Amino acid sequence: MNCVDQGINKTMTWSPCEELTTEFTRNHYGIIILNSPINFSFHQEFVIRMWRQAKVRVTVDGGTDRWQHWLTMNEHEFKDVPNPDLITGDMDSLSKEVLNHFTDCGTKVVVTPDQNETDYVKALVELNKYCCSENIELDTVYVLADTCGRFDQIMANINALFRSRDILKGIRIYQIASTSLTWLLDEGFHSISIPEGLVSNRDWCALIPIGGPCQVSTTGLKWDLDNTKLEFGDLVSTSNTYGGPSVITVKTNSPVIWSMSIDSLL
Repeated sequence: MNCVDQGINKTMTWSPCEELTTEFTRNHYGIIILNSPINFSFHQEFVIRMWRQAKVRVTVDGGTDRWQHWLTMNEHEFKDVPNPDLITGDMDSLSKEVLNHFTDCGTKVVVTPDQNETDYVKALVELNKYCCSENIELDTVYVLADTCGRFDQIMANINALFRSRDILKGIRIYQIASTSLTWLLDEGFHSISIPEGLVSNRDWCALIPIGGPCQVSTTGLKWDLDNTKLEFGDLVSTSNTYGGPSVITVKTNSPVIWSMSIDSLL
């Protein structure tokens, strides 16, 4: 998340799609695999490349089983995949066989039994501790968090994005699903680079005021906002798309969720 000083204002520049399509040549990122479906059957090389080149690899509770199963299903194509550096969670959905396997391989395991927090939030906390203890600096974390059909978990994942601001300060957190990319835009000015392919395809994008109402202005969208109030029970900017430019600007007076399709990108 780069900051460009513009006097009293700052523009936060975002280009995650470029980062996802440059073969992860930058290696200052971590990856977290949650206990949700790994629906990347047509994007296997993308997932493996992202995992291999991460500085820190974390699996969360049953996400460890899902990761091991996904690898087993594709082991004829992928060899010598690094083990997780860290496994966290309350361990209520992780099989002992898989846990023992990675423990024997040297993976650090941290049990986080606190039921007042989700395993996702606790994983962010433990990732921060791990990076501090190992002297690892990250600027980005990719979280594999595909939809699983449970609305409560989807909302809990969004809440984790809000919580992450106090846990991993200054670090970008992107939630990646097989067809979408989602992150939080804090109060202020934002510039989002959009690949030409997504613009020409008129793929969907959205600004969703989860957490409270906000006043939003945009440029570059098909249906731009002009100091428009977004609020549940009133207007929310879902099913929007791009109006032509490859850069979208967003000004908001409160945090707002940005989500976009990346299906054609991958």
